[in-house]
Amino acid sequence: MVLKSVDFSQFLSEDSGIPFDIKFEVVEEVYDEFTNEKLEVDRKTVEAHRLLLSAASPVFKQQFFGKMRSRKHHFEIKETNIRAFELFIQIIYGAENLNLDIKVMFEILDLADFYIIEPIKGKMIDAIRSKITFENLKTIADAASTYMHHEELASRMLKNCGKFLQSNLGSSDQILDFLKDELMEPELIDKIIDLKCENCDYFECKDNMLATFPEHKPLRPGVKVKKWIRTGGETQMLECSISKVSLAPIPPNLRLNMQIDGGEIVLAVSDGSEMRLPLKKMSNNEFDHWYSSPLSSANFLSTGGMIFRCKD
Repeated sequence: MVLKSVDFSQFLSEDSGIPFDIKFEVVEEVYDEFTNEKLEVDRKTVEAHRLLLSAASPVFKQQFFGKMRSRKHHFEIKETNIRAFELFIQIIYGAENLNLDIKVMFEILDLADFYIIEPIKGKMIDAIRSKITFENLKTIADAASTYMHHEELASRMLKNCGKFLQSNLGSSDQILDFLKDELMEPELIDKIIDLKCENCDYFECKDNMLATFPEHKPLRPGVKVKKWIRTGGETQMLECSISKVSLAPIPPNLRLNMQIDGGEIVLAVSDGSEMRLPLKKMSNNEFDHWYSSPLSSANFLSTGGMIFRCKD
């Protein structure tokens, strides 16, 4: 319990009172296309503590304390850059509020992947996600493709790209047009598009969330949902799929949960029967269902008491 309250970043300082017992010689190289060789451009020594690194990484643990452990106290590090490795070590020690650019984030992500440190991998993926813009999305998606050997890692990054586009563009056609305009490889475009849930059609699956939709994008036929109905004093849940959505004009002063004259959802129930239910104007509050800022003023519709059934 005491260790949880310790700020281990204090031990990054040479005067912390606990001497370093391991050194990494980080070597930066560039590839010379004329000689087909790598040329050294810089190097720097980064010091740390074996025990702390081993506590964070099974790779370090095996390297320093495993059956085939090395007796060396000095290791050479290549295939990364000095700043990224320094920051990687600082993050292991718990340093926060570091100034990281996209390139460094990917370098640290690569290091965390190699040394199998899941918390840092997750932290870098989330940090990269928060930096996604229309201008750098292609760069991030291309970088994700370099992690295709690590399918889960690549999928998480590409899914974040898709979620960004869905939040800021909306329709699948607009997303596809943007990806094509960015001259992305068709295979990469397919990977991004394929990450959408086949049922609710969102990059972040909305299973068991309220099945509402903006009026410009009605639920398509075949979407699986659950519909709660009340009969007498009992509530029953029916497994259904969308058969048809009929839209109608929405009066500007219509209150929430009020029916829309002429609007209807037709549900095919799993027992073979059919239900015709009136469309209602629903809340577009982000805590009620999915939400994206461009849709903050859109009319959301549903029949009420209906949730997505994406996972059987």
